[in-house]
Amino acid sequence: MLRVLFVILFFWLSCAEEISKVETGIGLDDSSERTIDFRSKRVPASRLQVELITRHNYSVETHNVTTWDGYILTNFRIPLSNRCTKLEPRPVVFLQHGLLLASDGFLVTGPRTGLPFMLADACFDVWLSNCRGTRYSRRHTTLKATQKEFWQFSFHEMGMQDLPAQIDYVLATTNQSALHFVCYSQGCTTLMILLSMRPEYNKKIKTANLLAPAVFMKHSLTWGLKIVKPIFMRLPDGELLPQKGLLTSVAKLMCKSKATKKLCASVYLLLSGHKSKHTNKSVIPNLVVTNPSGLSTRQPKHYIQLKDSGKFRQYDFGPKKNRKTYGQTSPPEYPLEKVNPMTPVNVFYSAGDNTISTKDILKLVSKLPRSVKHKIKEPTWDHLDFILGKTIDKVVNLPVINIINAFENSQKE
Repeated sequence: MLRVLFVILFFWLSCAEEISKVETGIGLDDSSERTIDFRSKRVPASRLQVELITRHNYSVETHNVTTWDGYILTNFRIPLSNRCTKLEPRPVVFLQHGLLLASDGFLVTGPRTGLPFMLADACFDVWLSNCRGTRYSRRHTTLKATQKEFWQFSFHEMGMQDLPAQIDYVLATTNQSALHFVCYSQGCTTLMILLSMRPEYNKKIKTANLLAPAVFMKHSLTWGLKIVKPIFMRLPDGELLPQKGLLTSVAKLMCKSKATKKLCASVYLLLSGHKSKHTNKSVIPNLVVTNPSGLSTRQPKHYIQLKDSGKFRQYDFGPKKNRKTYGQTSPPEYPLEKVNPMTPVNVFYSAGDNTISTKDILKLVSKLPRSVKHKIKEPTWDHLDFILGKTIDKVVNLPVINIINAFENSQKE
């Protein structure tokens, strides 16, 4: 029975491939930019991000950061752009990816609408994070990614271990005291964990820009959860959605069926329930190649726990282990009242987001000491559109850049 559940869980993989072939056409593009087809180039997995950046004539650096618990995280830096002529030190902007994604997700739309490229053109020093378990961060000082122990983490460890290690490294490397932070979905979960549990990091964040933050989940993840919840909650610690193996091969065959293709598509689009009219379909071939990037089974289980409890709290191991871990039978809540970066937290959200409910966004805002709401005017703007929308340059990216510029300009007065 468990094997059948695994097959059902993994069969979305081929649907992504089918979407790219049937709906977009390999190598076709509905924008002014050309899609890079990595499948024909056979680009090594470790080089995908570098290729995404250098193909568009931007310089890129690779930096490895080791957390105190031994995970080796690969970060990519776009230190400058040919379109920037300023000589003074460039303020740092740090980008944190979402669930299923690595930092590739910010890059696949290309230089015209991709946030990292736009930031570099605006004369910022851009750093792209990759959390533990993703394609670029599958190394450890003592463990191998094939071991169960490697995958015993949730987004809690990302917030408590990965982010502080990366932020400290970036600030030390650039000789700066604080940076701008932009996150998407789960990336915002990790930031809220860091700033609430380690409040000393608030002074290192100039602006915090949250895109569709996945924090409170009671009214979120509604579509399809009844299908996947019993599957996820039975999974042992380990890697979720590996791209190799017998189950993946079976999944690819299953998703070619007309009867299952729609469900596969919906799971691939982060349980959105439908394909948004705003999504730039031309980038899906690249998204298919770069994702899923790798994640632990604890991550979706933790989100399901947040939905069931209606609270933003630590991982629930069960009463016995909770008492041993936390000193109480239920996991403690994250103290969001301690989230207080240098400026009010900017929360971008949409009424059309079928993954993160507006009700949960408003609850998050009510818990933060200082925040500014930025509601997307387009009523059908969905969850994945925050990074893949055809018009993200105008709807999301320019407002974020304006916030960052306003802070930097205020410091010169």
